[in-house]
Amino acid sequence: MRIPISLSGALITVALVGTVSTVATAPLGAQTSPPATATAPAAQAQTPDQIVEAIARELGAALHGHRKEYMKDKPKLVELANHVLESHFDESYSVILVLGDYARTATPEQIFAFQKAFYNALLDRYAADLTHYRESRVTVIPARAPLEGPRAIARTHVKLNDGKEASVDFVFRKDPDGQWKAYDVVIEGISYIASYRSQVGDEIRHIGLDGLIKRLQTEGLSAFDKPKKPGGVK
Repeated sequence: MRIPISLSGALITVALVGTVSTVATAPLGAQTSPPATATAPAAQAQTPDQIVEAIARELGAALHGHRKEYMKDKPKLVELANHVLESHFDESYSVILVLGDYARTATPEQIFAFQKAFYNALLDRYAADLTHYRESRVTVIPARAPLEGPRAIARTHVKLNDGKEASVDFVFRKDPDGQWKAYDVVIEGISYIASYRSQVGDEIRHIGLDGLIKRLQTEGLSAFDKPKKPGGVK
């Protein structure tokens, strides 16, 4: 099953909003109140909610007046997305979760190669969302409980161009340096980590981790799209 948007894609989608309300951050498991617009706090500039908002502002500013230019230059679009997003992702942690049990037997070199190939494949496919969601809007769901602990969820509703709304929850954790970084996203109840872990595990069982890395490098996420034939052959 292919999820509608990846972690990168979800953040890219949110970044396309013309108007961004404050994204309230909810501790994991906390109850939230109905959607409402809130005023951003002046302090704690690097909380998860403000990170999402900052990404939206930076990408929105970069795209303003240059959409047609970026539509004609995909490498430049990918470069923009990577520049803005890379410092806010906990790539290494996310990749370990995606690999699941296979991370225990993989070498550091294999994990690094998979991380690079997987991340590049995500950017290559979903950077195009930057030009597709220009009319998107984000509705914020304020949290009742204060932000505590090493993990948090930034809850949002994204209004797409067709008028439909998608529930997008960004899952953050504090890295060893105490900085908040996103490592998972749940879109309409579908976890990026869980979805890709299933697909990655299936591929590794058939062609091995090195085989999957090579396919990601040459085919991108299309490696997951082709239906399998009996015996694991595609």
